[in-house]
Amino acid sequence: MDVQLIAAPAHDLPSSQRVDAIVYDGPTDLRLWRPPGADRELLEHYGDQLPRVLEREREQHPSGQLKIGEMVRLHRGKLHCDFLLWVATRPPEDAGIRAPAPNAEVISRAVVDALAFCSTRHVSRVAIGALGWGPDELPTIDRLVIVARAANAYYDASYAQGRPAGIEEVLVCDPMPSRIREAQRKLGRDVKVATAGPSPSAASSTPARTARRRSSDGGGGTSTRKRTTRAKPAAPSATLTYDEVSRARASGDPYDRTRKYEPGDYMVHKKFGVGRVDSLTPEGFIMVLFENGETKRLLHDRS
Repeated sequence: MDVQLIAAPAHDLPSSQRVDAIVYDGPTDLRLWRPPGADRELLEHYGDQLPRVLEREREQHPSGQLKIGEMVRLHRGKLHCDFLLWVATRPPEDAGIRAPAPNAEVISRAVVDALAFCSTRHVSRVAIGALGWGPDELPTIDRLVIVARAANAYYDASYAQGRPAGIEEVLVCDPMPSRIREAQRKLGRDVKVATAGPSPSAASSTPARTARRRSSDGGGGTSTRKRTTRAKPAAPSATLTYDEVSRARASGDPYDRTRKYEPGDYMVHKKFGVGRVDSLTPEGFIMVLFENGETKRLLHDRS
């Protein structure tokens, strides 16, 4: 699983960065804060029907509101995703006074639980912004770092338990490039940085600073980083030819993480299209060159 920092709002990613699910946090009573802020921005992109969607969820819930850490899957509205995942991270408003923003532990737990929820629903890509805004909120950069490290922790826990993460990419999003750069500085080489440009062609012309994440943040302010060897594709060509794509699309099998692949094998991925296995990594992954020119690290030979 890759964790990327993206300089774009989670609810307004370019089409080249479309995700399956967007994670958003709010109060347990599923209400929006109308003054300027994250709720207003979400409402503008989701559409005016969002308050009604949330109201229906309140009416259907046995107690009329969620518990802290509970989440509900919402219709996507006008968002470019399959669904919006609302995670309750703070109590409801009391007489119009907002509850304090969640602390780092609550934010981290919300990210891990949200990814676990998404992993059972055929989700490949998830977008998460700086969760935990509100009164007495932590600095935005710190919240971005918390989200990225929590995503890493989710992957590490999945790996340690011998089960697939179920998600291929987590995009940690913020519209300000300066905050993305500072969050990257604090994270070191834990995640890779990709800046979402105004168009796919513009984005592809800017080389991304990359560093594969394979670390877990331990307690007591210490962390253990496990360096991985980036496998270089050993492909006979830098891109797939028209004939390769045509043949594979006509007779290739769908990508299957339980299958053991070898270099030269072809697949049809539901998200990325036709791909060719170019190499195997020492950690047991496959490096796959897809028809769009991107190389992805995928699981294989997993029960």
